[in-house]
Amino acid sequence: MTHTRVDPEIQLRLRRFWGVTFFSLGILWGFSSLVYVPVAVLTTVRGSSYPEVFIIVGGGLLVFFASIWAFYRKRAAAILLLVGGIFLLAAAAVSITVPRAQSSNAINLLLTSSSGVVACLLGLFGWITDVRGWPKLRG
Repeated sequence: MTHTRVDPEIQLRLRRFWGVTFFSLGILWGFSSLVYVPVAVLTTVRGSSYPEVFIIVGGGLLVFFASIWAFYRKRAAAILLLVGGIFLLAAAAVSITVPRAQSSNAINLLLTSSSGVVACLLGLFGWITDVRGWPKLRG
């Protein structure tokens, strides 16, 4: 069996491409979370609870700004995403268990839990790729 060696320049470009792609998706995710909250408040009959709004807005702000920051300081942004994501997951777990008069719709429950998950996954990606020596996102 023969092994073909990948050109180091192509490998470098692919790694940069995937890094830029994932953190660009993080920017889009964060922006969409920030756009969703006003729409949810204006269109749902019962609205969102305060913890849900905090978690969705906090997750959107965290992922949006940390993904932009990753283009300059990937490791610091990755640590911020990991710590913030864990905090958001804990807040989502607590907000689901708190009894309230309002009933949450499925979209709000999905967004509250996915805010932390997305932040943690982006943080893990950024940290692992930084430790493995992937190139900077701005080249």
